[in-house]
Order: sequence, then C-alpha cells, then structure tokens
Amino acid sequence: MFSFIYQYFDNIGFLVLAAVGLIVIFGMMGVINMAHGELMMIGAYITAFLFHKGVPSPLAIFFAGLGAAFTGILLERFIIRRFYQQLLSSMVVTWGISLIISQGFLLLFGPTTLNIPTPFGSFAVAEQTFGGYRMVLFGVAVALVFAVWVMFRFTRFGVLARATMENPAMAEALGTSTSVVYATTFGVGSFLGGVAGGMFALTATISPFFGGNYTPLAFITIVVGGAANPVAGLVASVLALAGVQTVMNGIFNVYVGYVGMFAAAIVILLVLPRGISDYLETRRLAGARR
Repeated sequence: MFSFIYQYFDNIGFLVLAAVGLIVIFGMMGVINMAHGELMMIGAYITAFLFHKGVPSPLAIFFAGLGAAFTGILLERFIIRRFYQQLLSSMVVTWGISLIISQGFLLLFGPTTLNIPTPFGSFAVAEQTFGGYRMVLFGVAVALVFAVWVMFRFTRFGVLARATMENPAMAEALGTSTSVVYATTFGVGSFLGGVAGGMFALTATISPFFGGNYTPLAFITIVVGGAANPVAGLVASVLALAGVQTVMNGIFNVYVGYVGMFAAAIVILLVLPRGISDYLETRRLAGARR
C-alpha cells in the first residue's frame, strides 16, 4: 500500500513540476510555450554548472530559475508577444524556438552529458527501499502550486494579471501596462520552468535534449486542465493523470503507464474538450445561480 501511495505522490510531483510554469503562461496569456522544456534545460545546465563550482544545490536551483526567467522575458519581449491569442501560431513559433535553443546548446556543449548526485539517500518501508528526494520533489511541487495560487489570488499583480486576461483592452484603458503584465507573467512561468529543470537535474542526465523528456507531459497536462481556472485545472488534471499512470504502472510497467496516461487524456478531452477547469467553472457558476 505504501508503495502505491509513494508512486502516486511521485507521479504527482513530476507532472506538477513539469507543467506548473507552462500553465501560468497558457492560462494567463493564451500561449502554449513549446519551448518550455528548453527553459527547463537551461535551468538544468545552470544548476549543474553552479553545483560543480561548489554552489549548494538549493541556491543553484534558485539561480537556475532566474536564468530561465531572464531568457523567457527576452523571448517574450522580442518574439512571443506578437502571437498572443494565436494558439496555433504561438505553438509553431515556440516550437521553432525550442529547436534553435536545443541545437544551439548542442553546438556549444556537444552531446556530452552532465550529472548531479541525488541527495537525501533512501529509506526502507516493509523491506522496500524508496528515494527520499522524490518526496522532496512532491513537497516542492505542492508549495509551488500554493505559491502560484496565492500570487494570482491575493496580490496586486495577480489582480492586474487576471484583469488583463479577462479584458486586456479595458485593463489598458484603466491604466494597466499590459505589456509589463505579459512580460512579468511569462517571466514567472519561465522561472518556475527553470526551477523544475534544476530539480530534475538532480535525478536525470543533462544534455541539450533534456527538455524533450518533459514538454509532451507538460503539454498534455495543461490541455487536460484547461484555461478557465489554471490552478484548479492543473490540480485536477494532475490528480487524474497521475492516478491512471500509477495504477497502470502497478498492473503492467512504466511504459504502459505512460500509454495509459495519454489514453486517459484523450478520453477526458473527448468528453470535456475545453478541459476540466471549464467544466468545474461551469458547475460552479450554475450552482451560484441557484
């Protein structure tokens, strides 16, 4: 039983960290950033370089987030802001950016891989051994979701960001600099991606194609969650997809688990084409009218 719970929490942490930065950008800006994995890769490289220079892992991961945020703001400022509310165009453009970044890192650093030792060792329960760092990933994932919710729900920036998402023309007319809001939002999403990449760097081999392991999972997670309520959609999507993956992993193996998760995503989108959060918001509004 503990093994099942551990795997479920592990899968939740993995999906949340991979997708939390992307859901901020998609939910607030209507852009699916296909270069999100490459921002994670940048975070992983920064973490590895700083760690091997003697910087403690937590500090290296924080600087990884800052590096990814700086890169994301530059991309938003010079390229991506021209494709807001153009879902297909933004996907194509950011996919091209992802190829440029990954191939650029391949030219700069070659195919050589980097590694960072995984901290916290392991612990045993009922003669089974479990990695302690996986539970750290889960804890950080929960903390990041809570921080994003607090930021967009209770801070002045959150109010401005939600107003810009609802009606950018009206927000601009009322004195809000929507360009600053968009750049900041993209920077926040990129920061979260860089932090996730830095944390994953302690569990995986780092190479110029590091991000390709996470972009598809993040993409399907946010699409299933929907944009009506990004945080609620992310949580609901992750709980559902991680549950399917965990069950399929236990019955069959990891590869079947991934197939089952993607199959579940297809079924959910056939029933709820606008995502889980749209369904939840519709039910909430219907209940409020009664």
